[in-house]
Amino acid sequence: MLSSVLAKKLQVIGEIYLLNAGIFNLTAGIIGNISMILVFATLRVFKGNQSAFYFIVESISNIGLLLAIYVSKLLIYILGYDPILRSISWCKIRTMVLQIFALCSLFDVCCLSFDQYLSTNLRFSWRQMSTLNLAHYLTYFNICFATLNSITCLIFTEIQPSMGCSIYNPILKRYYSFFYYPVITSISPLTITLTTSLLAYHNVRRIIRRQLPVYRRRLDRQMTAMTLARVMVLIIGGVPYVCISLYQLNVNNSENNSTELAIVSFLLSITTSFMHANFVVNFYVFLMVSSRFRRQAKTVLIKKPWRLIISLYDRTLTSPQRNQVFPEIAQRSFSANEPE
Repeated sequence: MLSSVLAKKLQVIGEIYLLNAGIFNLTAGIIGNISMILVFATLRVFKGNQSAFYFIVESISNIGLLLAIYVSKLLIYILGYDPILRSISWCKIRTMVLQIFALCSLFDVCCLSFDQYLSTNLRFSWRQMSTLNLAHYLTYFNICFATLNSITCLIFTEIQPSMGCSIYNPILKRYYSFFYYPVITSISPLTITLTTSLLAYHNVRRIIRRQLPVYRRRLDRQMTAMTLARVMVLIIGGVPYVCISLYQLNVNNSENNSTELAIVSFLLSITTSFMHANFVVNFYVFLMVSSRFRRQAKTVLIKKPWRLIISLYDRTLTSPQRNQVFPEIAQRSFSANEPE
């Protein structure tokens, strides 16, 4: 009796928490990622820069991921029921789309840190490998790999009343338990990003010895600092979610185990919100760690729109004056031609 009451309370608390966290993540994520795209796509200093391209691709993936996650969540409170649990097709498609966007965003961070290591390397031959074409090829490869890996979701995703929309195939559960979560989404990306970011930071500290323009040194240091910050956000937000997800996959889905299921579901709600925040906070973290990015964001998001508003306002003030001049001139000319 007590276990069922505790399970219901945890379920209610988890739903309220997810609703508030979802509204915050969706709002802040859309604003932050759109701001990232505007800053990196409009400023001339980032034109042709590989790191800026990776940040733009990641921001697009983050927007798609957040919309795929929270649109269905909001429909639950609008319609009064979960449409995913009533449509196996929507369940399969949503799971596949979520995995594609999540993998693209995650692999993009790996490519970003690796490219930053190449671009700051002391060896000239390695620096030559860091090109925009390489960034395009790696991005295409990431999209293809994420799509192929997510086809299993389209085939084997099922709906169960106790656990909802997920994969329950025993073979695929082993694949996700022993390879997908620990290797593809955890050990490999964290190892790649952390190692290459630290090496890039070491390279940047010695970059002053190279004959480079001052603006290039500042840009390399800025991108390296932002890449390191992105990697730290990935570690803080991703590791707890992966651990709880691995544990959930191995929980016994029986009615006698309702308390443990409720606790795991509640912990998964908290870690999921932190994992989703990983796709939200990039813009705000970069504002904190980089004074140069703060000035760049201020220029794109405040100064340029303000100048545009001022120019439009000046036009609205001057255009009526111009319209009033012509009738006055016409009236004078007409009066001059009248007979006295």
